[in-house]
Amino acid sequence: MYVDVALVPQEIGGKNLEDITVIVIDVLRAGTCIANAIANGCNGVIPTVSVEEAMDISRAYVRDDYLLCGERKSQKIEGFDLGNSPLEFSKDRVQGKKLIMTTTNGTKAIRLVKAAYEVIVGGFWNISACCEVAVGLKKDILIVCAGQDGNFAMEDAICAGGFAERFNTLMPGDIEGTDGYHTAHLLYNTLQNQLEKALSQTTHGQNLINAGFGMDVTAASKIDCVQVVPVFRGGHIVAMNLSGDERIHA
Repeated sequence: MYVDVALVPQEIGGKNLEDITVIVIDVLRAGTCIANAIANGCNGVIPTVSVEEAMDISRAYVRDDYLLCGERKSQKIEGFDLGNSPLEFSKDRVQGKKLIMTTTNGTKAIRLVKAAYEVIVGGFWNISACCEVAVGLKKDILIVCAGQDGNFAMEDAICAGGFAERFNTLMPGDIEGTDGYHTAHLLYNTLQNQLEKALSQTTHGQNLINAGFGMDVTAASKIDCVQVVPVFRGGHIVAMNLSGDERIHA
């Protein structure tokens, strides 16, 4: 199996994704928010690329049925219901609600790869479940790091390396990895025993801590908090049915 890691979204260029499983990683913080929201029973997440698009989509829903979620410059968007803090997406807030979300990096990266065979939203919170599903799909894999404002984000690369570590365990000797894959893997192996510290020392981690979101950085560093695999299908991120999804091949 061929596995690549795009350390910034621009690396995928005009790549044909139709027969590829893509895993989008935005550790700080959209991917972690989405994993928590799906685990807590939201009625799907609609990722959007702008505040205007999110507002336009919301007009198709009854007000009590949806929540507007997102951030700009790490802060909740004025007039929105939730920001981009994983801790906000609790069961009592999101259960049964459609979430319409726009973030600086994560939702844009998800939309960028919509043509893939399958788009999985992964992170430390659901890393093991995502890896098992991706392997079961029996397709080449592309891990896309959402980055930060178009630039390299170390936290996403570390997490991509965590995926690489698990892929090596699940498929020993069967992976053809790229330089990006091996780089991410080496980074994770160096830092895996100090993930919270590593994330807190990244540029974005520092920015979040300085903005008062230090608890988000701590939360995002936790491993396997939930056993859900969010997938982007038909414009909506929903929970994959792990017991019998038609795409998974035993």
